[in-house]
Amino acid sequence: MNDNKAVLTSFAVSTFDFSLNLVVALISGSAVLLSQAMQGLSDLFTAGALLVGVRRSRKRPDDAYQFGYGREVFFYATLAAMVMFVGTGLLSVYFGYRQLVAPETLQSVGLGIGLLIFGVIGNAYAAWRSAQRLRANHPDQSLLSMARSTLVETKTTFAIDSIGTIAAFFGLISLSLYALTGNVAFDGVGSIIIGLTTMTTAALLLSDVRSLIVGRAVRPELAGSIEEATLEVDGVQRLLDLRTMYVGPAELLVIVEVHLRDELTTDSIELIADQVKDAIKARVPQVRIVQVEAETPDHELRQT
Repeated sequence: MNDNKAVLTSFAVSTFDFSLNLVVALISGSAVLLSQAMQGLSDLFTAGALLVGVRRSRKRPDDAYQFGYGREVFFYATLAAMVMFVGTGLLSVYFGYRQLVAPETLQSVGLGIGLLIFGVIGNAYAAWRSAQRLRANHPDQSLLSMARSTLVETKTTFAIDSIGTIAAFFGLISLSLYALTGNVAFDGVGSIIIGLTTMTTAALLLSDVRSLIVGRAVRPELAGSIEEATLEVDGVQRLLDLRTMYVGPAELLVIVEVHLRDELTTDSIELIADQVKDAIKARVPQVRIVQVEAETPDHELRQT
């Protein structure tokens, strides 16, 4: 499953959510359904921003951006998370508060409940599609590994669709309790819960994307694989330094400083450098750019 499929699925579900929830919210006067509509609207923006980000991140390197445009998707993921925080979170809290301080009797509650049931199913399916891609790129399929994933476009769509599922579920409970009791406060409380949950998720996404924008290095176990691949090359005696940085959602820049066997010719050094690059890329497919630097250890320099 490629990047666009997960995002396009989320976009389609969000379009449906926004359109129907807005119509039913206007008919019923429900804060929960209005929150769902605003969530659909912000999700549409999120999915659209990610589609643009994924497309732009695939542009070829040029003189202005010599490492490519892969990190641009991090910028669009940041925009998406900010819109999620404000466009859904804060507005949902406001709608819920307004329903609590100035309650209004709801209309067509049955229609709203039916729509929310459909919303739970649709968002759950979209979240499942995103989760499938995360699992495909993390063979161990552990939650920690997927949480650390740098596939921010898929993680973001998974987050918004998961929140959509949770929000629809809470909304369903709220409207069901209103239908049973006639207490409008349940509608307001449900909207506030949706808002707070969305704001929390958006804040977590912002924190995760921030680390990638700043220049997060690879996990220790992945760094270990790069080190092992380097040391397996004949002629490499020691790995003096290793630096890594993500230059895209699943693209790595790797800089290795190595100490080579003494008395090598220039041609031999160049051959070993090429072998190191090939070995690293074969062991870690995420690596796109490898820079190999032949250096002398500090203690040997002091002895000369």
